[in-house]
Amino acid sequence: MYNANMSKQIVHIDESGDMGLLKAHTSTLRIIVAAVLVTESDNLTELVAAIDGFRAGLGWRELDEFKFSSTRKSVIKDLLKFIQKYDFEAYAVVIDKSRIFGVPTLSPDETLHGYAIKELLLKIKLSEPTIVIDGIADRKPAQRMKTYLRRALKQHGVEKCKISFVDSRRESMIQLADIVAGSIARSFDTSKADHNDYTELLKSKIKGIYEISP
Repeated sequence: MYNANMSKQIVHIDESGDMGLLKAHTSTLRIIVAAVLVTESDNLTELVAAIDGFRAGLGWRELDEFKFSSTRKSVIKDLLKFIQKYDFEAYAVVIDKSRIFGVPTLSPDETLHGYAIKELLLKIKLSEPTIVIDGIADRKPAQRMKTYLRRALKQHGVEKCKISFVDSRRESMIQLADIVAGSIARSFDTSKADHNDYTELLKSKIKGIYEISP
C-alpha cells in the first residue's frame, strides 16, 4: 500500500456484475468492485496519456471505450502489457451473491453498491484522496452516496476527500478500473480457458482482492 503521507492519491472505481440480488438467469453470481490507485499527478498524467495513445494507435476515436465485456480480449491483453511499466496499484472486493439472502445488515441509507465501494476504500491506506467513481448522473443519489462514503471514511481517520462521479466514456482511468474488475471476474470463471490470463498480466499491480459479505 502507498504511504499515507504521499502528497496525492487518486482512486478510480468501477465494477463488474450487476448490483441486483441473485435471481435465476437474471443476475451475475458475483459483484467485483475494483479501484485503481495512482499517487502524484505526474504519474496519473503519464498513465492516462499511455492509455489514450494506445487507443489512438488502434485507430479508435477519442470516445471509443475500453470495456472488458465488449472489447476484443486480444486488445485487452495488449493494453495490459503496454501499461505494465506505469505506476499504479489495483485493489478489489468480491461479493458472492449466492451467500446473500437479502441485505439485513445494511443500514437504511446504504445500497449494495455503496457498501461495496465503502469496504473497498477502507481496505486501502488513504489520506485526503481524490475518488472518482463511474456513473450516477442523478444529483440526489450522487449526493447521498458522497455523504455516506465521506462519513465512513472519516470514521476511519480519513478527514478529507474529494468524490466525484463521471461518464466512463470520457475517463480513461475508469476504463482501466473496468478492465481490472472484469479481469478479476473472469478469474472466477474457470470454464473459460483464459480465466487466469488477465490477472496474470496484472499480477504485479494487484495488491489485494478481498471477499466480503454484508
